[in-house]
Amino acid sequence: MFGNKKKANVGIVCVGSELLFHTVNTNIHTATRLLETKGFGVSYNVIVGDEIERIQTAVKFCTENCDVVVVSGGLGPTFDDLTRESISQLIGRKLIFSVEAWNEIQERFKARMITEIPEKNKKQAMIIEGSKMLSNKLGTAPGMMLEYKGKTIFLLPGVPAEFEEMFKEYVVSELEKRFSSPVGIVCRGFGITGVPEAVVEEKTEKLRETISRFGGNWVVLAFPYLIELWLRLPQTESSLFNKVELELREIFKDSFLGLDGISIPEALLKILKEKKLTCAFAESCTGGLAGHLITEVPGSSECFNGSMVVYSNTLKKKILKIPKTLLRKFGAVSEETAIAMSKSARKYGKADVSLAITGIAGPSGATPEKPVGLVWMAVAITNHYFESKKFYFSGTRSMIKLRAALAGIDFLRRTVMKIQ
Repeated sequence: MFGNKKKANVGIVCVGSELLFHTVNTNIHTATRLLETKGFGVSYNVIVGDEIERIQTAVKFCTENCDVVVVSGGLGPTFDDLTRESISQLIGRKLIFSVEAWNEIQERFKARMITEIPEKNKKQAMIIEGSKMLSNKLGTAPGMMLEYKGKTIFLLPGVPAEFEEMFKEYVVSELEKRFSSPVGIVCRGFGITGVPEAVVEEKTEKLRETISRFGGNWVVLAFPYLIELWLRLPQTESSLFNKVELELREIFKDSFLGLDGISIPEALLKILKEKKLTCAFAESCTGGLAGHLITEVPGSSECFNGSMVVYSNTLKKKILKIPKTLLRKFGAVSEETAIAMSKSARKYGKADVSLAITGIAGPSGATPEKPVGLVWMAVAITNHYFESKKFYFSGTRSMIKLRAALAGIDFLRRTVMKIQ
């Protein structure tokens, strides 16, 4: 299909008018991350609205400049899902009804206990003539793979979870089979948490310069409360990965999170499992977000007992038994309240260790002494040993909540690392 193995130029076309207004396009970051781990990269990324001519223009541009084009989105059943029609017209092939695709769509509905399938979902069973249908195990929109002017086009759903699963299963696997990674390149990632991107850059400057002399190529990815350094090296120099890991661990100490895209929640669960410990959370300003992030990781039930969301002082008193005198004297956002919350979370959560988070996410509720973004956290290790820490976060309400949740999980991870 792809001919002789060579370096692949990959183009990503993300379809959806919402991506031009208020929705963050996470699929390009997913694609880049998955490709980087295999030594590939994205040459072009185009975001385009739900208009046939613009979709065709974007796909035509990428096919003229790339070997492989991945189109994300526009495969749903509604009037504004136009990717099938756009590509069908562009390459001059008919849309045909696929019994195989329709059977899979029906199975997805049955799995959700839905017996009456809307007639409009039959649109999702329309496949471009001559294409290969790609099964979607998570949703109702099948994907497609087809050839056009010697180039390969993948059509994948835009729903992030479905896109990621199918990108890994179909796109990455095909690239590995049909193309060589650049000059025998191998790639590894290194996570650093709680350190600003500029500081990471400054502290790794000498290391990066040294490794670059051996053909190393660095990519820096910045996420909330996390920086990932991805290093690509010629296969002949792959032994340098161990040197890089050791130096990064020495430079960043407990801020070094782990390898190859490990998340902050995954890193916490890993060390809890190693030490055979369970944890529980008490959350105020994060509203259960920390618990949500932990339970996104498969197998989290081995270590995570649960999170008590005590947003109001009433529930802090009723569920966690926080004395009203303490709340009156120090306030809900204080070191004293965070410590009391952590102790109660450990006790009532029946856990070995616990985390408490209380703060001001804004935009209201602040005072000169307690500004928006102030968050107090505490970790209880025993009935008498605990650690507390004050944080200041910036950004929107949602961003403050996310950073606080991740920082709290990381604070617990760092504290647990000290347990002998």
